[in-house]
Amino acid sequence: MQKNDKARVNKYTIHFLLTISSLIAMNNCLANVDTLSGDSTRYVKSIHLNYQLGKVIPTHAFVQGENPKHEPYNLFQAFSAQYGIRTDGRKLWQQLYGYPVWGFGLFYIDFLNDDEFGKPLAIYSYINAPFKRWHNWSVNYEVGFGLSLNWKPHELLEAGYYYPIGSYFTVFFDFGINSSIKLAKNWDLNLGFNYTHFSNGAVKLPNLGVNVFAPQVGVQYIVKQRPTYKVQEVPKYLKEWEWLITASPSIRQVGFTYEYNGDTLAEAFNYGVFTISTAINRQISHKVKFGGGFDFSYNEAYAAETLLDEYGSLQKVPATFKDKFLIGIYPSFELVFNKLLMTVQPGFYIYRQEVENMETPTTYQRVGLRYYIGKHFITGVNIRAYNFSKADFIEFNLGYSLRWQKSYRKN
Repeated sequence: MQKNDKARVNKYTIHFLLTISSLIAMNNCLANVDTLSGDSTRYVKSIHLNYQLGKVIPTHAFVQGENPKHEPYNLFQAFSAQYGIRTDGRKLWQQLYGYPVWGFGLFYIDFLNDDEFGKPLAIYSYINAPFKRWHNWSVNYEVGFGLSLNWKPHELLEAGYYYPIGSYFTVFFDFGINSSIKLAKNWDLNLGFNYTHFSNGAVKLPNLGVNVFAPQVGVQYIVKQRPTYKVQEVPKYLKEWEWLITASPSIRQVGFTYEYNGDTLAEAFNYGVFTISTAINRQISHKVKFGGGFDFSYNEAYAAETLLDEYGSLQKVPATFKDKFLIGIYPSFELVFNKLLMTVQPGFYIYRQEVENMETPTTYQRVGLRYYIGKHFITGVNIRAYNFSKADFIEFNLGYSLRWQKSYRKN
């Protein structure tokens, strides 16, 4: 391995470790939300086993048939195991969200007679909360977020094909709707549908991503006995304002295809991204926060260009700060789980350099998690995307918050 290749691998490894550290920290934050309570009784635990047989969504040419087998990807199967912690209402947020189950899981996917993707295994955290609960069954939504390993790495252009995944590991995102039906004292049947997405946030190309959708069937075993749900009076929420500022560093790759001596070649370069965000939010209830803000970004990857030198080597074209400076504006929606928040921010650019003969996105999207450390500090991790479909890069957040007209909040 050459020196430059080693440097790229090291940068990629550091980024991976930062990502997994952030996810572990977020998991611990949710655990702390539950365990820092005056009630020392342990939460009821449960074990979940699920099976899926579904379809690979044809979102790009490789899975549509432009691959070594010249066949579209169709069916896949997946197995998952989850360790669940069943909340019982000892914290107010648990009651507000219908006594959800949260925990950790393993997800194994098999693309059926495939030699190109590998055998990915995901490690993730999840939360499962009911839309509606009856005596013996419930209709729920579930969100999972983590990392998958054991993908078969590929180059940007390999044997004439553009592969969708270039790294050994990716981000894992899962969303599902399911129903839990009581079968016996300690057993439930799970039936539902799940959408699952894999990508690495352009930390290493290629990064077209893989998307799958499938029905799911499973069982869950409740250890010992089902929890007894506590009901407490919900205090009136005193609406509050918030001003916050965050710094978000990131790194991403951009790939370039070029012709040299009659051959089609491809190469990827690393680019840095740094964003300062500031926003005003209004929390209107125990669960919901709305707001809006501005992003001020220096994005080396924006409209990046290369040139071929006299030795046939591809080189970056230098650019000024002005060329890479962007301003975006966004509305914000957040679900509040005490100090942990799930954030969605669709944005659009109000300032950027115009680029001739190159299509650049006018909108961007941000989905992620944030956690309050003490009263004022914020940390988090986001997936930044564009065109509502393509992951662009992963952001790590550190920020500061000021809130006023504070509501009743039990810490």
